[in-house]
Amino acid sequence: MIERFSEKDIKDLLVLSKLEKWDYSEADLHTIFSSGDVFGHRNEKGNIVSSLAVVLYKNQSAFIGMVIVRRDYRKQGLAWQLMKHCLQTLCPEVNAYLIATKEGEHLYKKAGFKTVDYVSKYISSEYILRAFKASGFYTRSLARRDFKEVVNLDEEAFGDNRKLFLKSRIQQAEKAVVLQNEQNKMTGYGLAVRTPSNIVIGPVVAPNAEAAMLIIDELAKNYKEKLRIDLSSHEETLKKLVENHGFQLQNEPPVMAYGVNPLPARQGNLFAIAAQAFG
Repeated sequence: MIERFSEKDIKDLLVLSKLEKWDYSEADLHTIFSSGDVFGHRNEKGNIVSSLAVVLYKNQSAFIGMVIVRRDYRKQGLAWQLMKHCLQTLCPEVNAYLIATKEGEHLYKKAGFKTVDYVSKYISSEYILRAFKASGFYTRSLARRDFKEVVNLDEEAFGDNRKLFLKSRIQQAEKAVVLQNEQNKMTGYGLAVRTPSNIVIGPVVAPNAEAAMLIIDELAKNYKEKLRIDLSSHEETLKKLVENHGFQLQNEPPVMAYGVNPLPARQGNLFAIAAQAFG
């Protein structure tokens, strides 16, 4: 039987995540619950053996993630049940998106999802600090007064309003910066968030690839830990820039969509996503 979980189940969800070598932190799950729902199954002992998170944004787009089934409960149709349940709970006008793992891609195609894009997953074991400037831009720490403008910039870049998600994610972030131009107008922002395995850089919103790299450099430069960033697959200029700083391409998972629109309307300035569960 499918159950809708709550924040009191976070501890058990983390046990499942760790067991199956997923990279969710307690803070990640609080962020998911701040703007979404988590469904799943329990076994007869009350242990959580499957999960699926759906994060619904303001203007009727949803991101699906955290599709996990415990190894000894696979091949019983649990993930299929969860996906059907999730899609049935969404309004018909909602467009659902996810970033697929290789193992899950067949399931998502069966459910009616179609590949509409790809993301490029980059990892840096040792960030290479190089002198870098983006003419006409500078970064500074994100302040509380910046929140409204960050939400607006993010909505233009992402294609939907993510106010609740951003409020929680910014609180979760270890570093948060904004980008300003010579007229002191805010033109972008970026976050760095710690997970159990690495530091995730994203979202990154900027007017061009060089400005995006300025944000990434400011977020990454003092970390000795492993860094991860998921870039839009078509950002060839930014790919070369991050590779020059020590990032290496790991894989390019597909972005899949279910619904009317292939992707939310975007301005082309979302250079890095927040995480696979959030887009």
